Amino acid sequence: MESGLPPATDLTRKADESVALLAEHAGEADRLGRLPEAVTRRLREAGFLSLCVPRRSGGPEARFRTAFEVYAALGRGCGSSAWVAMILSGGCFMAALYGERAREEVWGADPRVTVCSHLTIVGTARPTEGGVVISGRWAPMSGMHQSDWAIVAVSAGEGTEDSDLALLPLSAGTIENTWQVAGMRATGGDTLVYEEVFVPDHRVISRGKMLSGGYSGAFPDEPLYGATVITALTLTVVAPLLGMAEAALASTLEKLGDTAKSPRRADSATVQLAVAEAASLIDTARLRLYRALDDVERGIETQTQLDPPTQARAGMDAGTAARSIREAVNLLLTAVGTAGFAQTNALQRIWRDVEVAVRHATIAPDLAREHYGRTLLGIEP
Repeated sequence: MESGLPPATDLTRKADESVALLAEHAGEADRLGRLPEAVTRRLREAGFLSLCVPRRSGGPEARFRTAFEVYAALGRGCGSSAWVAMILSGGCFMAALYGERAREEVWGADPRVTVCSHLTIVGTARPTEGGVVISGRWAPMSGMHQSDWAIVAVSAGEGTEDSDLALLPLSAGTIENTWQVAGMRATGGDTLVYEEVFVPDHRVISRGKMLSGGYSGAFPDEPLYGATVITALTLTVVAPLLGMAEAALASTLEKLGDTAKSPRRADSATVQLAVAEAASLIDTARLRLYRALDDVERGIETQTQLDPPTQARAGMDAGTAARSIREAVNLLLTAVGTAGFAQTNALQRIWRDVEVAVRHATIAPDLAREHYGRTLLGIEP
């Protein structure tokens, strides 16, 4: 199939070129609680919502490092936009693991078709001939308003601890408006409801097997889909936060560098120390994340799953980076002062977005630290 999507080498350049548009509409997105149409159109047409669609299905099949750089760049313009791109492209990665029949159903007509996901087990599946019938309520479901399909986690049946992931059209469910939050407002993480919806067997896979990389050997000629799934996706969650922190630093330096103001806050040693510490924290976060990305890429190139210590260290890197980013943004707000909380100042929106996003379960610093400690001590995680 002819892609119509840009090659991976063009994606980061296009992301950089999109920052101004996203920043222009970021305030509007925050007020609306939804991405404006101009933003959604740009993200979809550029392929940012479907970065991990297989090349044989017409997609860019972008490497995780490329995807990470795209999300970080988009985050410099609008955190919610970057988050939606990250969630939907990650959903496309998981959807590719279902195999050729499901791929054809999802992307056979359009490689820009998108997939949202919710991996917490809150639904049920009832076996029936040729598949399962699922019911449940999944929230928050980020990016559903820009999605065509959804992946939801369901219990595999009574009396079992197993769980599955069902892939089905978004149109088979209903949406309830429940996303009323302080930050990341435009991600549109409302509630998706499915009631007694049939899903054929070929669109149901094991949740545990997927998260542990159990499907990695199914695509030997597509090494991307042999990635250590939980590690790769966890790292990409932090990418929008990194971009937001970089935007916060740039905004702070611009405002504090205004030579027309006298006396200048920038002349204060306290402000100088805060800015220096914030910049250093952002640099440290970036270095940690790229080290972990190197591990992910190495695993893909060798078509091997990362060993438990490396996975645990990558989780620690992600959690520590998220905590550093949060601290950096707080320091920058302190440096700018009360002016940073003005509704017209993008810094307060970035602060709210970071405070919400950093609490995502996959990058909770304390959980990552405990997991890493147990691994180092040889205790079962």
